[in-house]
Amino acid sequence: MLAQFATPRSSVEEAPDRPMCSVGLGVLTDEIPPEFVDEVVELSGCREKRHRLLPARAVVYFVLGLCLFSGADSAAPPGYRSVMRWLTNGLRHLHGLALPTSSALTKARQRLGSKPLELLFDLRRGPLAGPGTKGAFAFGLRLVAWDGTGLDAADTPENAAEFGVTQGGNPQVRLLALIECGTHALIDAAFDGVTKASEHKLARRLLHALNAGMLLLADRNFAGHELWGMVTATGSDMLWRIKKNLVFPAVEILPDGSFLSIMPTPAENLRHGIARARGRSLGRTPHGHLVRIIEYTVTIKTADGRTRTEPFRLVTTLLDHEQAPAAEIAAVYHERWEIENGYGELKTRLRGAAFILRSKLPELVCQELFALLAVYQALCTLKCEAALAVGIDPDRVSFTVTVRVARDHAVSTSAKPAQARRNAVRDILDDLLPRRRDRQCERVKKPAKNTFPTKKRDTAQPATKASYKIKILRKAPSPAQMP
Repeated sequence: MLAQFATPRSSVEEAPDRPMCSVGLGVLTDEIPPEFVDEVVELSGCREKRHRLLPARAVVYFVLGLCLFSGADSAAPPGYRSVMRWLTNGLRHLHGLALPTSSALTKARQRLGSKPLELLFDLRRGPLAGPGTKGAFAFGLRLVAWDGTGLDAADTPENAAEFGVTQGGNPQVRLLALIECGTHALIDAAFDGVTKASEHKLARRLLHALNAGMLLLADRNFAGHELWGMVTATGSDMLWRIKKNLVFPAVEILPDGSFLSIMPTPAENLRHGIARARGRSLGRTPHGHLVRIIEYTVTIKTADGRTRTEPFRLVTTLLDHEQAPAAEIAAVYHERWEIENGYGELKTRLRGAAFILRSKLPELVCQELFALLAVYQALCTLKCEAALAVGIDPDRVSFTVTVRVARDHAVSTSAKPAQARRNAVRDILDDLLPRRRDRQCERVKKPAKNTFPTKKRDTAQPATKASYKIKILRKAPSPAQMP
C-alpha cells in the first residue's frame, strides 16, 4: 500500500506563509487528509520547486472540489472560480488572498497531471462492509458486482482522437467498476476509450481486486470460457446471468431443480454445435468448466392488475445445492442491480444529470475521472459511517442527502473538524430513506424534445464569432398621408 511511503507529519504541516495549503474538502477531508495528498504528490514527482499561490496540495483539493460540486448547479458544472471561492470561503478574507484566475487554475491542473489523483484513488478504494453490515453478504461471501458504463467527455479533437466517438456524439470514456453491493463502495475501477477497450478487456484489469470470500455478480454480457477461468483462478465465486441461446446440456439434475453442466471451451463449443446442427451427438461430455445452471422466471404484477413474466438463466460456481439453494441464489442475483444504483449516484447525483466531463485534454480527463472516483468513495465512506452509527442498512441512507451535506460543510468554517463530522452524520441521519419497496421500471426512452437534424462530426461548422449591424427600415408614407 502507498501508506508505507507516508511523508513524515512534520513535512506536511501548513506553512504560515502559504495559506492555500489549508484548503480542504470540509468533512470529506477526514477521508482524504493532507498527509495522503502530500504522499501521492511526492510519489508522482509533482511537488512544486518554488513557492506558488497554488501549491500542488491545493490543486489536488481543487480538482476534488470540481467533482464534489459538479452537480451543485442544475444548468452546468460550476466554473473554476466558483469552486475555488467555495473551497477558500473565509480563508481568503482572513489572509487577504486574491482568487486565482481561471487560466491560472487551468495551468495548475496541467502541471499536476493525472498521476497524483490515480494514486489517491488507489489509496482510498476498497470494501467498507464489516461482518455485521446488512445486505453485504450471502452464503458467507461478500457480494460484489462489476459492469460497464459510458461517460461523455468534452468535444475536442484531442479527446476524440484519444477516446473515440460513437454514433456521432461526444468522445466517450468506457468505465468498468467493481463495487461492493452492500455499500456501493468502489473496490477498483478501470477505464479507457470507448473504441479501444471492451468490457471484457477492462474486466481483465480488475482481476487483481478479486479474491476468495467474494461472490461476483455480473450480467449476461460477461459469460465466456476464458474470462470465467480467469476469475476462477482468483479464488472468487461467481453468479452470472447467461443468454438464453447458449446450450448447457445437463450432467446431473439436482433436487432443487438446478443442474450441473459444462461451460465448454470455444473449440469444444464449435464441435458440439456443428454436431447438433447435423442432428447427431458426439457422445461425450465437452471439455470445460464444471458449473451449475439455475433457470427460473420472475412474474411481476403491478398495482393496476397487469402482469409480466421474464425468464432468467444463471450460471454459478456454487455447486452445492444444500449450501446455496436455487431459490436463494435467484433472490441474491437481484443484488446485481446495486451497481446500476451506484452508477446512478456517480453519474447523476454527484456529477450532474446529463453533464459531461469538463476537461478538454485527455490527460485532464483522466485526472478528472480519478478525482470523481475518489470523491465518490469518500462519500460512500461517510454514508456507511452514518449507517453504522445507528446499525441500519446502508441502503436507508440517501446518497443525495450525503452529497448535499458534504457540500454544505465544505463551504462552512464555523465548526471544528471533529464536531463538523458529527454534525454531518446527524444531518444525514435526519433524512433517512424508507425501507426498499418492490417496484419495476421499464427500459423505455422518452421521445426526443425536438426534431432538429443531428449534428454530424464530419460536417464543417460555421464560425461562431460574428459581427452584427443594425439598420432601421423607414416605411414610406402612403398616398393618403402625403400632403
